[in-house]
Order: sequence, then C-alpha cells, then structure tokens
Amino acid sequence: MTIKDYQLIFHEIKNNIAFISSSLQLVEKAHPEIKEFPYWKDSMEEVSALKRMLVELSSARLIDDLNQQDTSLDMFLSDFAASCTAAFDSSMFHIQISLETSLPDISIDSDRLKRALFNLVKNSYEAMDGSGTVRLTGSREDTCIRLDLSDNGGGIPADYLPRLFTPFTTTKPGGSGLGLLITRQIIEAHGGRITVESVPGEGCTFSVYLPILNSAYPK
Repeated sequence: MTIKDYQLIFHEIKNNIAFISSSLQLVEKAHPEIKEFPYWKDSMEEVSALKRMLVELSSARLIDDLNQQDTSLDMFLSDFAASCTAAFDSSMFHIQISLETSLPDISIDSDRLKRALFNLVKNSYEAMDGSGTVRLTGSREDTCIRLDLSDNGGGIPADYLPRLFTPFTTTKPGGSGLGLLITRQIIEAHGGRITVESVPGEGCTFSVYLPILNSAYPK
C-alpha cells in the first residue's frame, strides 16, 4: 500500500472514532446520571485510548516520507533539550548533553527525529517518576554518529527485551507499546539503527546510530 492509501484509511477510522466519541459526549450531556453507570467511565476511557492509538499508528505507518536536511547535531540537540524541558515542566527532571568536539553534520528530518528521541526521554521520565537526569551523549563511531541516552530508572525486565520494539509490548499500565516501534521506524528510515542495554535495578541505555553525510551504516 502507498502512503496515500494509509492516509485515507486512517482518516476514515479517525472520522468513525470521532463520531462515536461525540455521540457519547452528547449522551452524557443529555443524561448526566449515566456517569454513575458502572461501565460508562471505562467505555469513555477506551474511546480515548483508541484515539491515541490511532495517532500513534498513523505516525508509525507514515514515517518513510522524510524531509531531510544537513543539520548541526549540537544545534539540533540543544533545541531538542529545550523542547523536552518545556514539555515535562519539572524542576526535578533534567537532560544532560555531552558531545564530542567537531562532530560532522548529519542529514535528518529534525521533526521526526525529535519525535523518536522524545519517545525515549518520555520513557525515562516515567521510569524515574519524573525525577532524575537523562544523559545524552554523542560521539563518532566509524561512519556514524552514535547517540547514547541513559537513565537510572530501574531498567527493563529481561523477558521484555527480545520483543521490546514489538507493538503492544509494554510494562506501563494503559500503554500501547507503539512509542518504541515508532522510534525504531523513524531511525531506520534515516538509514540508522537502535539498540538497548539494560541493567535490572539500575537503568538502561538506548543507543541510536545515524549515518554521517554521504556514508552508509557499516554492515
């Protein structure tokens, strides 16, 4: 299927879910007492979850249409850190960036790559209960830029690691497991790859490898 096909499908599903959501809201407005019905709250939450899942699935399917430009990693990560600070708005949560000197530019879609890295930072934020420091380091490795994102959020259970990037695999209540899938697909669309190392009880490190301009990832 083409990107346009997926866009049409997601658009139609989105319209149907929006109609259901609007109808339920009208029912609740006309009959406030329905909120006391044992399954009403669960039903409304499920509709909201479907809407969120649709947005994530849409992002997962449409990442191959990248708008890549030569970009300074230093400037990109500075903007990214500022965006995260504004998004989380917590004086107890910090992002510490450390880069090797004189790193070359890379060709990236800044908006998509920010989304990919934000998913990783969000996981760290939640794993550390909104308090702690995420360390983001950048270095050159062969023909790639390597970005390591580390936290001390307790790590990922060993039995989850082999299927970590599989849809609907998650340790979070109410989570869809799509965030990491989207992150991996965005990175792979850039010609890169992502790996993870976890130490139970201590934390984990996600490593992102992105090709330097005019180079390919070493096989």
